[in-house]
Amino acid sequence: METIFSKVDLKRIGTMLRKYQVLVFWLVWGVAMSLVFGYVMRDFQTWFVVCMAYGVFLGLTLQFVKPRWLKRISVTFCMLIAIALLWKSVFSFAQISFNQKISRSFLVDDVRQLASILDVTHPDPYTRGGGKVAFHRRMQDLIRTLPEEGLTQTDFFRHLSPFLASVGDGHTAFWSPYQLNQQSPGGIPLYFKAVENKMYVAAVTNAGQRHLIGAELVSVENVPLDELLKRQAGLKGYDNEYQLMRYLGYDGSLWYDKSLAHLIPEWQGGAIHVVLEDRNGQKIELNVEQNGKGIDQLIMPESTFKLPSTEKSNYVYRFLDGEQKTVLLLIENMYTYRESFEMDLNIQNSIRKGLATALYRKYNDKAPPLSTGELVAGLPSATELCRELVETMKKNQSENLIIDLRRNQGGNAFISTIFFYFFYGKEALISFSSKKSIFVKKYSPLFWKQYVNWNIEEINKHQAIRLTGSDYDFSGYPQKGQSFTRDESIRIIEEEASAASTFWKEYQSGEYSGYYRPKNIIILCSPLTTSSGYAFMYDHWAAGGKVVGVPSSQAGNACGAWVGFKLNYSRLAGGISHLYITHFRDDPEMGRTFRPDFEMTYDDLKTFDFDPNAEILFALGIIDSLKGDRN
Repeated sequence: METIFSKVDLKRIGTMLRKYQVLVFWLVWGVAMSLVFGYVMRDFQTWFVVCMAYGVFLGLTLQFVKPRWLKRISVTFCMLIAIALLWKSVFSFAQISFNQKISRSFLVDDVRQLASILDVTHPDPYTRGGGKVAFHRRMQDLIRTLPEEGLTQTDFFRHLSPFLASVGDGHTAFWSPYQLNQQSPGGIPLYFKAVENKMYVAAVTNAGQRHLIGAELVSVENVPLDELLKRQAGLKGYDNEYQLMRYLGYDGSLWYDKSLAHLIPEWQGGAIHVVLEDRNGQKIELNVEQNGKGIDQLIMPESTFKLPSTEKSNYVYRFLDGEQKTVLLLIENMYTYRESFEMDLNIQNSIRKGLATALYRKYNDKAPPLSTGELVAGLPSATELCRELVETMKKNQSENLIIDLRRNQGGNAFISTIFFYFFYGKEALISFSSKKSIFVKKYSPLFWKQYVNWNIEEINKHQAIRLTGSDYDFSGYPQKGQSFTRDESIRIIEEEASAASTFWKEYQSGEYSGYYRPKNIIILCSPLTTSSGYAFMYDHWAAGGKVVGVPSSQAGNACGAWVGFKLNYSRLAGGISHLYITHFRDDPEMGRTFRPDFEMTYDDLKTFDFDPNAEILFALGIIDSLKGDRN
């Protein structure tokens, strides 16, 4: 009987599809075109609405309207609208695809679009660039200097970069429009790092150049370091001088040939002229060939210290002594722990599926499950790590904890709250809210597009005034001299904590609240310690820890947390800050460059023979001195 009914049902469905095949065709066309244009324009939502509207209109018209003349008028009308809507986008896309110059009129529209996006999205795109008048003068100068024949996408990127850089914000920047070759970068085959106001060779790619490790950078292609930094400042926004050096060195402008050509247009490719000064003050002139090796092939000094393995997690610890009094904890990033994915699910109703799958496979040595819940549950948990860490430290009465954030470039800062809870407890977390970073949100169309599960009505439940969808939100930024009430602090903490289900269970039980805090907490930082990595460093410094290393390239009083954008015709994409953050409200100098309690110098590095883990050796010496002080 079921089989007969199934055949009847299928027959009816087939009859219906044949009867309304024109309508079905245009509905399928609408779905297909929305996927095509959504992918090309990186805006599936808008193009789904547009293409489905066309599909439904044409399908209904051609299926049910009888007079041919009316059908022809409808189709012609749709085609004219489509041409009006799409010709610029299609034409500019073709120009980019064939590496042709983009028409000047399109580029003018993109310049104005970028200015408009900055105006409505960024908390303050004017101040660091000299004000609103200076901002618009720069915009008009950009338009005036566009050549009549137009520019290629790459040349337009170079033309427009100084305008975005003038905002003066390290989180607001274009993403590179060209592919950078990770395994054959093509730039200088020397890996530079920053210390004090110097850049030095921290690693090489050729074993025959080991003797160059520790040498200071003097110039590239006869352009001195000071001038290189000035040029870099005009290409990308920065927070402080360490961010400039971070952009220049590490895997930045000097490392890749395309970035080097942008920075030093005098260089025409081929051998690169580099001048260094060795440890003894002697100048070394080199003509180095372009680098054909990736970062994974760097040759650096042999370290006297071995870091714990991150094969099974980016959050690991181990004891550094037989008495188990000193622990080293690595926090390599802030986006691969389980709770960050739980928060993605609860706040944005989605997760970074590709990353979660790769992490699960790496850490579990088996295929990931189909269930999203099981997938997330199989990732390393910061809550479980902290619980194990404080239990172990308390059992051994460990006195020192070294937290290594040297490579931590951010992610989700909630891991800092998790650690704070285990070290200091709920009450300390609540009272500390007045010391934590305070921030202003700027709402905008791009903000709502990125945070689809947020809505202004829900936000307005906790506002002193009713906000609009394009307002500034000062609820996280009390008036000077004021702080959050206890109830406000609890609400803010618990709204965030409840989104991370693994931690929320622990938080509600309170079992490990303030379970154990060692006498000395030392935080290692470098110019790479940025974004949420910086927030973690600040939180645990403000709670009494000591910071050791080279200053972060992040400013404490700056803008952060970006939303993505894409220009209509050049297809240049990037990120724009939507938060204004203040860590040092009463100390602008500290708010620009956070100086560690124990700042490493070039001479310190020489003492440790430029050991890759010199900061750890430096920290162990500080711990020994603290013991001596107590004795």
